[in-house]
Amino acid sequence: MFQKIQHIGYLTHDLSAAVAWFEKSFGAVNGGGGPISESYAVPSGGRNAYMRFGRVEAEIIEPQDKQGLFGDRLTMHHVGYVVADIDQSVAALTAKGFKFAGGGAFTNVMGQQVLYFDASTTNGVKVHLTQLPSAADSQAPGQGLEIEGIVHAGYRVKNLDKAIAWYVDNFQGEHIGGGASRSGGRNAFVNFGQVQVELIEPADTAGMSDDVHDMDHVGYVVGDVLSCMGGCQARGLKFVADAPNTNSVRQQVLYFDTETTLGSRMHLTRLPD
Repeated sequence: MFQKIQHIGYLTHDLSAAVAWFEKSFGAVNGGGGPISESYAVPSGGRNAYMRFGRVEAEIIEPQDKQGLFGDRLTMHHVGYVVADIDQSVAALTAKGFKFAGGGAFTNVMGQQVLYFDASTTNGVKVHLTQLPSAADSQAPGQGLEIEGIVHAGYRVKNLDKAIAWYVDNFQGEHIGGGASRSGGRNAFVNFGQVQVELIEPADTAGMSDDVHDMDHVGYVVGDVLSCMGGCQARGLKFVADAPNTNSVRQQVLYFDTETTLGSRMHLTRLPD
């Protein structure tokens, strides 16, 4: 059902500054946006922009209500999953017990049909289905960094085994690997459809809710991590190490230094051959 991750959505206190950051740091192009009405996803309304770089995009949202947001930080807000037919997907997921927000899908400024899940049925996480316009299949790659796709969104969870079972049971997921994480605690990777999620149980789970998954990071796919590093560094980005590490599912991973990514956790990823 799930074909790819179309984008990660971020909240920002200053849309213009965030747009300028993506343009400078990723060589992104502003593909469109504008005022957004009050909605389930953004109760106060606000304005947004879709930044395109390589073969991916990021949606940036400046809500009218900026309480809790900081001017120099990107806060992860949602994940958009692509499906071939949004009506068929909604029917199948509703039959499995999922709920959706609003009266039906809406078409955004990019021509994408979008419908958010009710977050009470997705572990408190904002997620939406996306049906792309037909012309999107032949769309040429964007400018900037040669990002090939989004391999996964990562979530912090209080109970890793329970979180794995949720994806396996609800999305016919396959637990493909994991173990002790380098930062303490443990993690797991679950594939479902043609997408993936990384689940992270920190060493200290005090204060975490058992039924809420917290958005942690995004993994961007590149053809070669070391080659991409130079282009990133030329744009002012820094990394936490001089070379990638290889995780339990044979992905080469290198995190950006969050001091250069507006406080948001992101990593480059080379998939195994």
